[in-house]
Amino acid sequence: MTGIGRTMWVVPEGYLPPEEDSAHSSRELVSHEAACVLNTGDRAAHLELTLYFTDREPVGPYRVTVPARRTTHLRFNELSDPERVPRGTDYASVLVSDVPVVVQHTRLDSRDPAVALLSTVAYPG
Repeated sequence: MTGIGRTMWVVPEGYLPPEEDSAHSSRELVSHEAACVLNTGDRAAHLELTLYFTDREPVGPYRVTVPARRTTHLRFNELSDPERVPRGTDYASVLVSDVPVVVQHTRLDSRDPAVALLSTVAYPG
């Protein structure tokens, strides 16, 4: 099956609240952002994620593989290579794949105990 989606996705808005500001400590409820990637094709998707900042040079690529006919929820607060994603800093992200995929961007902000969830489909390039 030919994969559904595009090979370039852009999320112009990104922000990880400082970890110490989170009202929750469990992995499920700590403040985070995620790129939810769906690969419906018959080949693994090799992704490169680059982050862009207002006051410094871009960082990346972060490399991730999504197996064929699978999904991955890539949590930005867990990325560490080439470096950890800074908290308390605005950024944007560009994700490039070697096969078509679909990307949804999600943020869980748990600075307030009631938590807030934002989710949107990324912009296809």
